[in-house]
Amino acid sequence: MSLPVKKLFVTLHRSFAGSKGTHVQTAKALGLSRLQQETALPNSPSVRGAIDKIKHLVRVETDLAREARTAAEAAAAAPKSPIVVQHSSLR
Repeated sequence: MSLPVKKLFVTLHRSFAGSKGTHVQTAKALGLSRLQQETALPNSPSVRGAIDKIKHLVRVETDLAREARTAAEAAAAAPKSPIVVQHSSLR
């Protein structure tokens, strides 16, 4: 059985240009005003409804998915072991 999702991480991915005023107000109510700005919100029906209204402007990640992504990014950025080449002698 999977763990319940407690937080949603919402990132403003698209600009407000050409968006309806209500969509801009919804994004600002969620704490998003600049591109690539991210906010952590509780997983509640009202928050999910607001996210659904502006789903074309944002990217949403659960706390579990974010934890897995950051762990994978950290593993990819970790220093790798050096490559050691041993040449045979030609004598």
